[in-house]
Amino acid sequence: MGKRAEGEAEAENSERWLLTYADMITLLLALFVVLFAMSSISQKKFDEFKTGLLQTFSQLQLQSALKGGTGLLEHRSLITHPGITPGPPQISIPQTGAGTPASVSQQSSQLAAQINAALAQANLANDVQVAVEKRGVVVRLLSDKVFFNTDSATLGSIGTEVVNIIGKVVEPLPNDIDVEGYTDSAPIYGGPFSSNFELSAVRAVTVLEQLMRSDGVSADRLSATGFGATHPIVPNSSPTNMALNRRVDVVILNSQANNRL
Repeated sequence: MGKRAEGEAEAENSERWLLTYADMITLLLALFVVLFAMSSISQKKFDEFKTGLLQTFSQLQLQSALKGGTGLLEHRSLITHPGITPGPPQISIPQTGAGTPASVSQQSSQLAAQINAALAQANLANDVQVAVEKRGVVVRLLSDKVFFNTDSATLGSIGTEVVNIIGKVVEPLPNDIDVEGYTDSAPIYGGPFSSNFELSAVRAVTVLEQLMRSDGVSADRLSATGFGATHPIVPNSSPTNMALNRRVDVVILNSQANNRL
């Protein structure tokens, strides 16, 4: 009787592995059900999630870059918490007195138009070239037409009037002004000037002094440079071209180019 009971107990214990196997099968089944449920993706919801994620990352990276930060490390969470409505990212752009490139270009165009209008009113618009460049407004004075005799640095009556018109327009402005003298490539023999560099420099200084003494432009806004024949605008291949290279440029620098101490 005792042997039979012992044999039945051994048979019962030898089948306990079936319980473990059944539990494992149940868990695997549950896992596959979960995976199957996750594999059923709503395309609409997925697109909305993707769009929102891209917008969040791009906005945070832009904000961090403009502030000089380290990207997403500055943000603790991308999850919207209940009761908190996220607003648009606050982008801080440093403000300087220089203004944006677009506003600087617009100011230069307006200044050029103002100078042209003042010259036209005095019937002198055809004797001067006004152009807007990256550095500012360039007023080009051709020496042979209205300013100097050959190898002379003396302003003529028309040239004086032109410079005074420019001075009246720029005097109330804060912009710095560079006066640049240029010549053609013909060498100088005799006369008061030893070289084209000296002639171009003295012509630039003559215009500078006219702006300062007669037109009231502050001296700390002015500078004069003589370039000689080193920067021709056209090749010195004909008398016409050489006349174009004999010039004085009055450059009203835009606010971004003002860099004097």
